[in-house]
Amino acid sequence: MGLALDEPDEKDKVITINKVVVAIDPDIEPYTENLTLDFNQEANGLVLVGNESNCC
Repeated sequence: MGLALDEPDEKDKVITINKVVVAIDPDIEPYTENLTLDFNQEANGLVLVGNESNCC
C-alpha cells in the first residue's frame, strides 16, 4: 500500500477527513480502516500507522 500526494483517479473514493480531502482507491479501502497519517523522522516523511494485522 502506498501514499501519494496527487490528484485523484476517476475510480477513487474522495472524502474529507479533518478538513483534508483524501482520495482512496476502492481496492484498498478495506485496509485503510483505523489508520493514522503521521510524520516519521526516520523515514523523513508521512507514514500510515496502525492496523498492521490487516495490512496487504
